[in-house]
Amino acid sequence: MLPAARRETLFIDTNLLLVLIVGAVDRDQVERFKRTRAYSRDDYALLTTYVGEFQRMLTAPNVLTEVSNLLGQLAEPLRRRALLALGMLTGEFRERYVPSTELAADPHFPLLGISDTSIIRSADEDVTVLTDDLQLYVRLAAAGGDVVNFNHLRSGSWQ
Repeated sequence: MLPAARRETLFIDTNLLLVLIVGAVDRDQVERFKRTRAYSRDDYALLTTYVGEFQRMLTAPNVLTEVSNLLGQLAEPLRRRALLALGMLTGEFRERYVPSTELAADPHFPLLGISDTSIIRSADEDVTVLTDDLQLYVRLAAAGGDVVNFNHLRSGSWQ
């Protein structure tokens, strides 16, 4: 049993969103694609179950751009199917835009880069962030954010 969702809105980090899309198109590719091979079919199933606990999804343009670029590394025809899946999924997201000049001026930027800084700036009191990025997890947790490390879900250490 997974931990109960504490918020209604989920923001999925880049790597996990990539797993979600690749797995939705072809579960076997999760373990084969160079950008997702650190994950298993079971991880994909766990991820979809956890995501299903939330009513709304949130993202940022920077994250969607990064996911799109990474999906572009798939071989055809999987690449096209995955990009179409991303396009369909974008209709399910609320999107928060923070100008790049603001992100670059944020104190988190030099350590985390633009995508992760956009996650920090987008996450507020009504958002749970799901990540497997330790640096992002630590920064959000230290700031009192509602953040879940996917590796804790994988290992069951959230219990």
